[in-house]
Amino acid sequence: MAKNPYIGSRLRRLRKDRNISQMDLAAELGISASYLNLIEHERRDLTVPLLLRISQILKVDPLIFASQRDGQLAAELTEVLQDPIFKDRDISESTLRTATSEFPDLCEQLVSLYKAYQSALGDLQYMRERLSQDSVLADSSFRLRTLVTSIFSLSEIIHDNEDLKPAQRQEFLDIILKDSSALTDTVNEMLGFMGGDHLSETNASFSPIEAVTDFIQSRNNYFDDIEKAAIELCSRLAGTEPPSTEDLSHYLSNHHSVRIDYASKEQPEQETTLFDSKKRHLLLSKALPPSTVRFHLALLIGRLEYEAVFTSLLTRTDLAEGAAYEKGFAALASYFAGACLLPYDAFFEAAEEARYDIEILQQQFGASYEQICHRLTTLQKPEKGGVPFHLIRTDIAGNISKRFSASGLRIPRYGSACPRWVVHACLLTPGNIVTQISEMPDGNRFFSIARTVTKPSLGYAHPKRHYAISIGCDIAHAGRLVYTDGMALSAPRTVMPVGITCRLCDRENCTHRAAPPPAQHSRSRGPARNISPGIGDW
Repeated sequence: MAKNPYIGSRLRRLRKDRNISQMDLAAELGISASYLNLIEHERRDLTVPLLLRISQILKVDPLIFASQRDGQLAAELTEVLQDPIFKDRDISESTLRTATSEFPDLCEQLVSLYKAYQSALGDLQYMRERLSQDSVLADSSFRLRTLVTSIFSLSEIIHDNEDLKPAQRQEFLDIILKDSSALTDTVNEMLGFMGGDHLSETNASFSPIEAVTDFIQSRNNYFDDIEKAAIELCSRLAGTEPPSTEDLSHYLSNHHSVRIDYASKEQPEQETTLFDSKKRHLLLSKALPPSTVRFHLALLIGRLEYEAVFTSLLTRTDLAEGAAYEKGFAALASYFAGACLLPYDAFFEAAEEARYDIEILQQQFGASYEQICHRLTTLQKPEKGGVPFHLIRTDIAGNISKRFSASGLRIPRYGSACPRWVVHACLLTPGNIVTQISEMPDGNRFFSIARTVTKPSLGYAHPKRHYAISIGCDIAHAGRLVYTDGMALSAPRTVMPVGITCRLCDRENCTHRAAPPPAQHSRSRGPARNISPGIGDW
């Protein structure tokens, strides 16, 4: 069995939860207590027959030992602890592994606290920038200081001079009253301009998008209930498989009384799809390609017909209400649309036959490049699983807008990804697929491809949105992909040394570095140093 650094810790926790001694469990397994001790401390691998026997004794699903949550939690905690506020804390990897395995709830709370801290820092930085750069706020700030100074000075005069004449005292009081009214107006203006209504909220929370991403990652991007719902719908469409635009349009019209139109010249130009639930009217943008039109039709069917399925998946999570619920519901509806247009069994077999050639799958299923990449990451059915992929989408500024990892690749949450990642390199050759074998600082290797995609727009005068999408897997699965043909995967000629993000990478002499290395590494360096004025070379 492949070595998993968290199996031993997980086994130890399960054994202790059931109040079984190491000696008793070893006796039932037919091994020595010392050998079991070595397994629990990650010094011996757990074989498949032994794992199955342990699962029977402890009455747990064997898949619990393949869970990614401990590894993901350790990765998040590692990233948190590399923040400069923890610069004097040097915590070993074994300590982190023990903490995430033995006290996962506590570690999750620490990560949540850090998310709230990051959110507060972001709000503070936003307010600083608005105050320093916006002319309206700068003028308001000047008026604020002037009014406060005036009110304070006049109040001090009245307080310190008891012999003031009544007329003078009344004059000063009138000025104070006038300035106080102006001060109230100025404060309200500033708060309103900055969106200050939310400043009174006491519960700091992280982005709803981040919450949804965590939810999808925790489910390994596979939702069996939604897959079954998509199969049920396809069986009732009585048309082609996958369903065509006509099949979906007729279904919406016949079963939900939805009227479908494309935006006309008289209607405002827009790139989105609009649905009026009261009038049962769906307005499609003229800018949408056929693959996106089909997706939006399937998406609407999911929202109208399978709301109960989506809600049941969300009610027992942190996404049960508010903006996070809306984002989660939208994500599950999108998952349904993908499952409907790219049926699991047919798509899995086609992907395996084509060796995950994305362009061939595009032609076969009439889908976009991004839709195919998304669906490939959902092929995680236990009894019929595809290649465990990671997926990253960034905009041209390098902001990560989508991330998922079943491959084990650590994708940064609190900063930009390593500039050496292929997802950035593909921006130099728009429209072309770029490949990369990358090696992380811990020695793990991954194979990835990346390509740019451009979202449709209404025409020449309208700005287009460009993204880079990367999909990849552990090097052990790379041979299953057509993109590795001709590559010597066991001894590749070119391997790109990469990190996760600069703050977590301790590679020496990296000319791409945009931030200092981890504090622990900086303290351990020898006398040699980079004398160039920047972080890296000119």
